[in-house]
Parts: sequence; structure tokens; C-alpha cells
Amino acid sequence: MSALINESMFRYLYNEMSAEEKSDFISFLENDPVSMEQFNELKEGMECLSCISYSPNENSVNKIMAYTAMDGFTVQ
Repeated sequence: MSALINESMFRYLYNEMSAEEKSDFISFLENDPVSMEQFNELKEGMECLSCISYSPNENSVNKIMAYTAMDGFTVQ
């Protein structure tokens, strides 16, 4: 996959294209089955990642809080 096509896929998925660019990109995908398959795989991957949530490790939070206390910061 070329870097330009890869960038276009991300721009489409992140809604960073104009209406005209979107239309052209969809037309391109409809005429290029290999790129359409790659786009669908990328889209599925992004959808899976959007369901994941992360929380900081409690030990990390405690270290940050201890460090800020050393400098006289107060946390509210």
C-alpha cells in the first residue's frame, strides 16, 4: 500500500477530508478491490481500538502524587 493511499485512509476515517475528497476516495476504493479490503481491515481495527479504555496504574498515580507533594503542590 502506498503511503499516499495509507494517509488517505486515515484522513477519511478521522473525518479530515472535504466532501469532494471523500467522494473521490470512495470512488477510488470502489474501483480498487485490494485497497478496499485494506481499508476495511483498517476500519475494523480502529473500531476495535475505540472500545478499549485505559486507566493509569495505581502505583503510577501514587508516585505522581508523592512527587507533586515534594514540590509543595496541592492536589484538589
